[in-house]
Amino acid sequence: MNYSDYIKAGKSCKISPNFTAGEFSSEPLTEYQFGLISMLAKNIQYIRDGLQKYAAPGKTVSVSISSGVRTQNDYNRICSNGNHPSKTSDHFCGYQTTPKPTLGAADCRFINSTISMKEIYKKIVDIVKSGKACFGQAIYEINPATGFEWIHLGNDPKCIFSAEIAQYVPRAKFLISLDNGKTYIPWNGQF
Repeated sequence: MNYSDYIKAGKSCKISPNFTAGEFSSEPLTEYQFGLISMLAKNIQYIRDGLQKYAAPGKTVSVSISSGVRTQNDYNRICSNGNHPSKTSDHFCGYQTTPKPTLGAADCRFINSTISMKEIYKKIVDIVKSGKACFGQAIYEINPATGFEWIHLGNDPKCIFSAEIAQYVPRAKFLISLDNGKTYIPWNGQF
């Protein structure tokens, strides 16, 4: 998959065995954004494949992308729904109006799994620490009013930029937000 394939196929362009570009963005992607989303999809695919041993009987663990590349309109809509997205989120993937670099991110829900989202988050942290997947940020998040849970996964600046540049694009690697994105705290292995 390359950008010319995306230009021909658009949203239906496969960027991994189980993901299309349209799952990550409803807007057309620039070549840079396509590269970021392709990298992200490859790492999420690795997690998805590794979770199949926890699939419910007769099912396949799948991943639903609840938020991928965001525009300013998406940001405004999310805020109006009572959520608290970051103004410098990696979801913007270059669309944001602030000058900070954004790296590409997606909010994921893992479906048909026999283990909880919290357990999946722990497994993702272990996989990232082992170096088998390259995420610069993994955040477990929940809306306590609705019980809706998701895991924010973002690209690692070290996988995009040289070491000299990546040091100026810091990310808190493992965080949790138990209040619908109002506050984020470092994850210490406990919820």
